[in-house]
Amino acid sequence: MIFCGMDQSIRLKVKECISNKSKFNHKIKIMKNLKQIILLTLISLETFSQSSMGALKGQILNSDHEPVFGAVIKILQGGSLVGGTSTDPEGLYTYKPLNAGHYDVLVSSQETQTKKIINVRVSSEKTTYLDVSVSTNTLDIVEVVAYRKEAIDKTFMNIKEISGEDLMHMALDKSDIGGAVLNMTSEATRDANGDFHFRGGRGDATAFIVDGVKSPGISGVPALSIENLAIITGGIPAQYGDNTSGVIVITTKDYFSGIQSKRMRDNYILENKERVRREKESMQMEKQRKHEIEEELRLEQEAKKNKG
Repeated sequence: MIFCGMDQSIRLKVKECISNKSKFNHKIKIMKNLKQIILLTLISLETFSQSSMGALKGQILNSDHEPVFGAVIKILQGGSLVGGTSTDPEGLYTYKPLNAGHYDVLVSSQETQTKKIINVRVSSEKTTYLDVSVSTNTLDIVEVVAYRKEAIDKTFMNIKEISGEDLMHMALDKSDIGGAVLNMTSEATRDANGDFHFRGGRGDATAFIVDGVKSPGISGVPALSIENLAIITGGIPAQYGDNTSGVIVITTKDYFSGIQSKRMRDNYILENKERVRREKESMQMEKQRKHEIEEELRLEQEAKKNKG
């Protein structure tokens, strides 16, 4: 009807325009469909690519079996850096996606020594777990030695001595210090009255010095209180008088030395208990960690089956 009264040439031009517009709309429709197909194809390829990629997960613990927070995990392949991540407060880390293959994993942090694990195989079928234990950084050991002035100058006298610690390990009656004296030197003898004779000298020619003070004997000195026991049999200094036989010199432990020894023993006991406790906790953590990994792998396999 719209073509009535129109010139023939005009009608042909109008029909041509309508035809061209229809073709143009058809082309636009084809292009839209093509774009949708390409988009769906790219999404499918990306999904397939991700499903065929692997992942690396694990936990970093120090030598005290404690989580290492902020440890840097570097993943290398052929000496080149592929990627990296860091651990959370629980020492856990995850890195994905990773192509299936073999990698080197470098673990480092400020509080631990750097550790490299080589030839770690990552599979595309399931998550690879890599738990790493690293050694804690320790300061160089500094030995602190308290200066103690020598009670006896050994440069010009014949002297034999033993520390209180070694004295306690001697196989003798600890209540008899005289027995230790006889055990230390062959130059001393003891008669039936308990008097000591050095090199055949008289009993009253032997001197007993306890903490710098001349004493009538040493029978009342407990073995546990002795810091050092010395026997002088020749070149006796003038400070010990005109003794012609020998001198037995005992230095006892002071108050603070006794406290220090007790504290060292207590610390050893506490450290040993703490070590046993950490070992038990470590075993429990290892069992729990193994169970967690098995559960994660099970859920991962179930998710793949559901997607299939």
